[in-house]
Amino acid sequence: MRFFIIIIIFFIGSNCSAQTLRDSLYGGKLKIDSAILKKANVAVVQKNEKDSLKKTESGSISKLPGDSAIKQGDLAKPTLEFKDNPKTWKKFIDQFTATINTEVLSAKKVKKGYYTVMIDYEIGTDGVVSTKTITSSPSNDYLVDQINERFASSAPLMAPLIRDGVPRKSAKRQIIVFTKEKN
Repeated sequence: MRFFIIIIIFFIGSNCSAQTLRDSLYGGKLKIDSAILKKANVAVVQKNEKDSLKKTESGSISKLPGDSAIKQGDLAKPTLEFKDNPKTWKKFIDQFTATINTEVLSAKKVKKGYYTVMIDYEIGTDGVVSTKTITSSPSNDYLVDQINERFASSAPLMAPLIRDGVPRKSAKRQIIVFTKEKN
């Protein structure tokens, strides 16, 4: 009995005339999501801008008479992509942690033990990383001050978060654990 019900459902399902996604989309029954359309246009515009930069870099700029002060590197700004941020940030944090371990934790103002440091930072619309707050547990003002100075001066330029084709500020948090074994 179950076998016959399954066969009947199979035949009914295979004989139904279903509309394909292409027919629905081009027939006007489905609408394109505006967010996808904006992302597609942004990608096309960025690609066209990159192509135009390549053409001008390779051709006309180097042949301008009397403009020896203009360099090809000055006109082409480095493009930052948000997908590269985790790799850049990990590399920075590894170097930053090594620097703090060697230079700051060796000071007598930092007692023996484990220090958990939480850094609240923000990536601005221009890609500049700025700190909001830095807290340490257990509390150590010297450690926090040194981390704040070194973090502000050596933080890398990061790609801003882009939503609907517009760069936005994004708040982030990083937790780092430091260990001082000897006084």
